[in-house]
Amino acid sequence: MPINYLEKIQLGDFSEEGYRVNPSKVVESVVEGFYVFSRDQKQDTHLIFNDGFPVLVFLPEADDTVSVLAENKTFEIKGGWASAGAIKNVYIKYNASINQVYIVRFYPGSFYPLFGLDAHHFKHKPIVPFESIAKCSDFSMSSFFKCNTIEEKTAFLEEYIYTTFSAHCTPEALHQTLDYIHKIKGQSTVRNVTNDIGVNYKWLERSFAQHIGFMPKVYIQLQRFIHAYLELVRDEEVDLMRIALSNGYYDSNHFLKDFKGYTGKTPLEYLRFQTS
Repeated sequence: MPINYLEKIQLGDFSEEGYRVNPSKVVESVVEGFYVFSRDQKQDTHLIFNDGFPVLVFLPEADDTVSVLAENKTFEIKGGWASAGAIKNVYIKYNASINQVYIVRFYPGSFYPLFGLDAHHFKHKPIVPFESIAKCSDFSMSSFFKCNTIEEKTAFLEEYIYTTFSAHCTPEALHQTLDYIHKIKGQSTVRNVTNDIGVNYKWLERSFAQHIGFMPKVYIQLQRFIHAYLELVRDEEVDLMRIALSNGYYDSNHFLKDFKGYTGKTPLEYLRFQTS
């Protein structure tokens, strides 16, 4: 999702301009939360990042569009998109009319069976038009966009999830591992995580591949980076070595390499881009 909204979700920084809608009990095991954010009018281009939770991002109207700016290509998406996996150096550019986005954030392991997807669906294309998934899963985009309010849209989605989702057995040990990685903010290695949780290394890799769509090492890296990113963009003074070490990186070069991989820019270039 746009990282400026993920930043608010991670920090619980909500207001009238951006708020969370709690999922009802019938879908709370599938959906982490529904979110509504007003678009930042000062900037029309935002980095896309995924912290391991697949998302649907809906634009206000079915004909609204955004441009996806990837490293080697640019393409347009209409109505909304789905994203998951490790997203690197991808930006979204809004058209002038868009003033709000509506985001559905799913728990890892629930999104794929809900829409009949393989967990590796996003491996080579981490952002796809949701319309392409909806057509194969009996989700009516036209009916969704006939909903006029956030309450109606949320009710529509919850009804779809309730009637479509069948119990999918994600191992409890995998849930515990994900919770643990979140708790330590990705500041560990796969080997240490398996030792701390008490699971087999190969089992964990197979479980991640089957239910999450990528390896545990990648998931750990995503958690570590997002917390380092939050510290960077919220600090008045940029001290890369301090940020790197406080977030589990070996040194500032390790953090710089990760940062450029995810954003396509150095930290200072990215901060200048944000304020330009």
